[in-house]
Amino acid sequence: RLIDVHGTLYGYPTIDKCGQDWRLIGHSRTENDETFASTLHTLEISRSLQSNDINEDLPILNDEFSTNVLAAWGRLNLGGFGEESDGRKEQKKRSLESLQYLDDLASMLLPHGPSGRVSGPVRFFERQHTQQNGQEDDYPYIDLIPNLYSIPDSKTTYKNFCFQLEDFPELQQVLLEHEQVHIVGFQDMSESPLVHHMDLHGTESEKLGADKRLCRVYMDLIHPWEQGSPTRFNLPEVAGIPLGKGGYRAFRVEVHYHNPRRLAGFQDSSGVRVYYSTEKRQYVAGLMLLGDYALKLRGSFTVGSSRTNTTSTRGMKHSFYCPSSCFSQQRLGAENVTVFRETLHMHASGERMTNVRLDSSGDIASVAEANYFDFSRGAGFASREVPYQINTGDSFLTTCYYSEKDVLWGSSSLAEMCQSFLWYYPKQGGYSLSCGYIDPYARAYDTNTTSLSSLGCEMSYDRGLVDQNLERLEPTERCQKRKSYKAPSTKELEQQWPALLQLINTWAGKEDKSVNISVTIGEEDDNSNLDENCRLCVGGQRPTQRDTIVPGGFSWTCDELDAALPVLFTEPWLLLIPKRDVATCEKYQSAFAELCGCPHATEEIPSHRWQITIGLFALLLGLITYSKRKRGTARNNERIG
Repeated sequence: RLIDVHGTLYGYPTIDKCGQDWRLIGHSRTENDETFASTLHTLEISRSLQSNDINEDLPILNDEFSTNVLAAWGRLNLGGFGEESDGRKEQKKRSLESLQYLDDLASMLLPHGPSGRVSGPVRFFERQHTQQNGQEDDYPYIDLIPNLYSIPDSKTTYKNFCFQLEDFPELQQVLLEHEQVHIVGFQDMSESPLVHHMDLHGTESEKLGADKRLCRVYMDLIHPWEQGSPTRFNLPEVAGIPLGKGGYRAFRVEVHYHNPRRLAGFQDSSGVRVYYSTEKRQYVAGLMLLGDYALKLRGSFTVGSSRTNTTSTRGMKHSFYCPSSCFSQQRLGAENVTVFRETLHMHASGERMTNVRLDSSGDIASVAEANYFDFSRGAGFASREVPYQINTGDSFLTTCYYSEKDVLWGSSSLAEMCQSFLWYYPKQGGYSLSCGYIDPYARAYDTNTTSLSSLGCEMSYDRGLVDQNLERLEPTERCQKRKSYKAPSTKELEQQWPALLQLINTWAGKEDKSVNISVTIGEEDDNSNLDENCRLCVGGQRPTQRDTIVPGGFSWTCDELDAALPVLFTEPWLLLIPKRDVATCEKYQSAFAELCGCPHATEEIPSHRWQITIGLFALLLGLITYSKRKRGTARNNERIG
């Protein structure tokens, strides 16, 4: 018997009652004639790529990634059936579609044990991205792979590895001829089981890309990868990412090491192989992040209120609404964008996650759904309902479900996240689509200053208690279409869905983990403090105590500060710092020159101005991993203090 089942936990499987879609075509068994210790079972089976059993079967799509398949075999306990006169046990004749028959099968299944199961990735389709000779790896590539790094014996470690185009002479020669090439694929080279995820960031700024010491502020997220995800990622044949003139000039590979047992003595050289082509693609690919992508909820509990984890219910859901104002015709461009990959990201306590796309009428258009999120199989769940188009007036509702107490929001493996990554094309205007945490222009002209509703392109937020089932489909609904999702109404937005940052402001004074937001729109401050010749050391020398950590709480070294000061005093917006918060060059020198080993450093009097800026540096580092720099920030001042 071939039985179609699905799993909801690490335990007894559930038999599909909405449709037994797998069919047994044939089978054979070959035994080792000498020892009988080795037996080969071969089965030929079939199933429709998209079954009618929409809530128990996943579609098998040509998405160029392997599909994880689990199969198990064992015996049936036939003791509950009638015995024939000759002593043979025979199954009662019932229709294969009979619910009574399926219930009988469920009672007859015996545990198969570890030797009676197999699982692994199966590729049902050929790769499309091949060269003329059929070898996809014929694309030239650069390896963003560091030297061996000794992993600390800490539970959580984030390490940055920095690269410039100048590190790759062959690519430099190509760029002399072509000026710009297109990135067409990535190969994630993970060497250690302690690697939780890797994020590839980049910068298109010539000034930032000229000095590796500034790689902390390479903020454009290009390619994230989580343990358990496919290691190869090819862009569609029509889309690429510019590299060289007018494109990315330098990179930062951020590796997150998860070492809960605090193991010592491990080394690693994980990184990313980047494939490129001299034939530029038709479109530029972009990456959009939804949910709490910059960790604004950091420090509050996933279950309970913002300040306590006490609750009498089984779990809690957190929902993030990206409104239709983020997907206007002006933002999408002349062509509607196509999403070609979508990944849902949570951590160990995450139990369920959905990312719902709603059309302009508020009706469900598509759903990425991880009904049983399993962190042990990777921190990212790849949606199989791609590609699809984002149309004018669409919106997104991203929801994460948790039930475990004592878990905080944060970047650690032991903390929680709720993020959705959408790769798409075409990328418009040099920057990726995004749903802001606050829309300063919309709020500047809001006549209702007490309103907490989402006014423009900004993330709204809601949380609520849920039952033990975490809003999964009930058994009676399992064979039906998904429940309808609706966009929050205007009244709901005003009463229950405040903009996320505005909500956090209401927590001010009630807890220490709050952020106060103010918005300024107007002319830039004057340039009175800007000094294009400012260096940390008065004579322009490089500090001798390069690895010394400067005050600020986010591990900036003297060497990094030395590289940042010339940018701070010429183009501070590249560091997301308003000109008005830049102190005089002398204040930085008097505060840090002696600490960093500059010759002839004597003055030690600090100033509140440099304290403000160091604080902004610290906040900037907190945003680096999941925040993307928007162009034109010189005119769009979002002040966080």
